[in-house]
Amino acid sequence: MLYGIHSIQRDDDIAVVYVKHPPEIPGVAYMTFGSLADGDVDVDIILQTASVGHGNDLIFTVHAQDMERAREILTEQFKAHPETVIEIDPTAVKLSVSGEGMQGKPGVAAKVFKCLWDADVRILNISTSEIKICMLIPKRDADRAYKALLDGFEIV
Repeated sequence: MLYGIHSIQRDDDIAVVYVKHPPEIPGVAYMTFGSLADGDVDVDIILQTASVGHGNDLIFTVHAQDMERAREILTEQFKAHPETVIEIDPTAVKLSVSGEGMQGKPGVAAKVFKCLWDADVRILNISTSEIKICMLIPKRDADRAYKALLDGFEIV
């Protein structure tokens, strides 16, 4: 088990949701995720960008079958804020590299990113925890990326 990695997972059934230019007011995250929860839309990876002259953009994933429902809910939620743009990208795949043994082992992230670089795979977004690195990548690169990670970490 190289670098303490025991699992590499791939999820092709996602869509990436971008809430761009949300209002700079308290509660935007709750407005977003509360309305989705009320609409029974399951959310996975959540990222928030730094503010660049507007509110902090939110990026997250939903199941592909929920993407239009998510768009409807968020369009309604932010209708009083016309500067807010809801975009959805169904052309990404989520790859996750995980293992309880990876915590405290320098170089795990570098190895993951080197595998993808060697395979000429562009990373769209990255999210990490102590035991997992999740990446969103273009669907066209998914087979190559998944194989590169399996080979790189010697997972059968």
